[in-house]
Amino acid sequence: MKPLTLGVGLITYNGLKYLPQQLESIVAQSRAVDHIVVSDDRSTDGTWEFLEEWAKQSTIRVTLIRNEQQLGLGRNFEQAVAAVEADIVFSSDQDDVWFPDKVALLAAVFERDPEVLLAHTDAMLVDAKGKDMGTTLLGELELSDVERAAISMGNAFEVYCRRNVVTGATAAFRKSLLELARPLPASLYHDAWLALMAAATGKVQLLDVPMIAYRQHGANLVGVKKLGVVAKLRRFWWQMHGKRPLKATIRNIVAQRMALLERLSAHPGVAPSCMERAAQALEFAKRREALSGNAVRRTRSVLRDASAGYYGRFSYEPWSDALHDVLNK
Repeated sequence: MKPLTLGVGLITYNGLKYLPQQLESIVAQSRAVDHIVVSDDRSTDGTWEFLEEWAKQSTIRVTLIRNEQQLGLGRNFEQAVAAVEADIVFSSDQDDVWFPDKVALLAAVFERDPEVLLAHTDAMLVDAKGKDMGTTLLGELELSDVERAAISMGNAFEVYCRRNVVTGATAAFRKSLLELARPLPASLYHDAWLALMAAATGKVQLLDVPMIAYRQHGANLVGVKKLGVVAKLRRFWWQMHGKRPLKATIRNIVAQRMALLERLSAHPGVAPSCMERAAQALEFAKRREALSGNAVRRTRSVLRDASAGYYGRFSYEPWSDALHDVLNK
């Protein structure tokens, strides 16, 4: 069997501080990639000038794209991965470091099983200077043994309907997945969307081993931090009394789940069980959005959904969210 071709879609914006180390780690892979696309979103810190010089010396085919106007994270990512000419696309941030065998390990997954549409790994968290923080991405996300088992048994969609555990920097996917996933919706992060699309129409595989150093620093567009009990209580208070009320968050969840159901409904290859779960997730979100202003009726509705298992199936923190819904008017 002919080996799959491999490409990287990397997005940049004022990333000069860490970008050289990231690019070095991609070029130094034990299995080389065939194509690297870098899409820059109007950097002003010298990133573009560095990329131009770097591309001239690269031994790997490189395509550089510079946006005339800033596109933002999601659209810039979509542009980058769409331009990759390869069977398998590895998405990349500008500030991480790949371990030497990342490409080889993930490429082997796709070559062993043609039904795998997306694969992802764990990540070692490091600080701004690259020092090991003594924890991993999936550890901070508190991925449970039950969730791990569901993903490994082919039930990843039920996990992703509850919350996203796929981080783009750790993932690779078949280029063909973009036929279903594009255009990417503005209401949902691109890694979450791709994971849902892959799980609904094919297989997702989790390799439970860190394959990148995932840098945490003040300029992260998306970072990760596990919250202790005190921090969770503070977050709970802020969600109750802060400037962005819970209802605004729920409206966004409704928008995400509407976009998901609409896209899946237009695709004949979606498993009926995924369609049913997506519809249930949307209806549950709509019920939360429409909760009564009357405390008694609101509490009854929340208890009814909690006892029926809806918070457990479709909410990241079931009891916290249920309590929020009871207390919010």
